[in-house]
Amino acid sequence: MADSTEKSFVYKWLGKLKSDLGDRLLPERAGQNLGDQGAGQGKRPLSIRIAMVLNLLNYPLYWSGIVLCSWLLFEYLSAPFLPPTVRAQVQSCSQPLVAVCGPAAVGYWTNWLAIKMLFHPQRKNAVWWGLIHARREELILNLAAGIQSAMVSPEIIRNYLYEHGVLNKLTTAVAGALDGVFRDPQFQQELKEVVAELLARIGNDPRTEARLDQYLEQLIKEWSTESFSGKVLAWTKELWVKSLRKQVSGLLAQLPASSDYFTARLVAYLETIPVKLVAGEKVVEPLVADLIAEGVRGIDLEKVIRAQLQKMDPSALEHLLTANISAELVFIQTSGGIFGFLVGLAILYPFLRPVFLLAGLVLWVVYLRTVEKK
Repeated sequence: MADSTEKSFVYKWLGKLKSDLGDRLLPERAGQNLGDQGAGQGKRPLSIRIAMVLNLLNYPLYWSGIVLCSWLLFEYLSAPFLPPTVRAQVQSCSQPLVAVCGPAAVGYWTNWLAIKMLFHPQRKNAVWWGLIHARREELILNLAAGIQSAMVSPEIIRNYLYEHGVLNKLTTAVAGALDGVFRDPQFQQELKEVVAELLARIGNDPRTEARLDQYLEQLIKEWSTESFSGKVLAWTKELWVKSLRKQVSGLLAQLPASSDYFTARLVAYLETIPVKLVAGEKVVEPLVADLIAEGVRGIDLEKVIRAQLQKMDPSALEHLLTANISAELVFIQTSGGIFGFLVGLAILYPFLRPVFLLAGLVLWVVYLRTVEKK
């Protein structure tokens, strides 16, 4: 029952300490997250804004390819049934559109197909297996090793703790949380009760009296030497040993009554810990940093990451790899359609070729003049 009381005391106040520590660190984390979000919501680069506009052509280009394919099939199948004059009129109208829209549709759909072929089919077969899934094990090994070595290695974590002042903030927060717990009247009262129960258990435990008897026997042997005083102690031990043991037993019985004395000194010492923690932060912080780094080193993070990736089914792995770049993948598709459309215009209208070339040169010069230097 006493063990249960002590455990509940420890769990209760450790939970209180954890809660207080979280409350002290939460405002700092919230402010840091807001700062990161604010930094990420600045003015978007021109390339991203252009890509967002061009991505609006995704569905038009998608359906234009289907319409074009349907038209070419219809034109081929209906040709034998149309009079030559009608067929010639239809071809004269459709050929310019096909010449321009054909490269656009081909550019879009080839890029669309290439992206799909990276991830599909998801299961092994005799025709084609998505390249990502075909290299699944190799990619998982490389991803896990790359994440472990470039993002969460012990050295990176140690440097982060120092560069961002995490240890200083953590030390201050822990000291404040400890001070709040140690000065809580309820904590002190419950600590007093736990100390009283502990002292009573020690005083009433037969093992305590047995250990003290062993200790007294050892002392008596050490005192009983060949000297005159040692021989006197040995001759008279029957007179004083019983009295000594009785006094020791009396002291054990009085231990629970001394709980106020022990508790007051224990609380006084505990209240100095937060002050010592802050005052010795230059010594404490390196120790904590080394402890955290060694803890990370003791965990095979590469194995953990690899195991988590291997648990993912093909769809989950595809989502992990593409969720944050879906807009960029769409841009690959639409840019293929746009470049194909421009190529079709250049083929159909040769006078546009120098215009496109000049535009390309202008963009190249602007790039060279505005590119950031290393």
